[in-house]
Amino acid sequence: MTRDAVRTAVHCFISRLLEGRDDFDDNTRLVQLGLDKEDIEDLIFHLEDQLGLTAFTAEEDRMFQTATTVDDLSRFLIEIGRY
Repeated sequence: MTRDAVRTAVHCFISRLLEGRDDFDDNTRLVQLGLDKEDIEDLIFHLEDQLGLTAFTAEEDRMFQTATTVDDLSRFLIEIGRY
């Protein structure tokens, strides 16, 4: 899985969640997009399923606490995809 593929999946899902809004980049903060912790959890679970990835609970918990930007989500998925 390439970084571009992961990035595209993250951007597409967020855009769908925001009803087609795509005026954000990798550095956009998730809260600026109106996403709360529950939305971020849903994003992570959906993207893991879509990309066929599984993270350990501790890794997911860390991500829920530290994900602040769109790029954070991409980096997390790339990281767990290496296992």
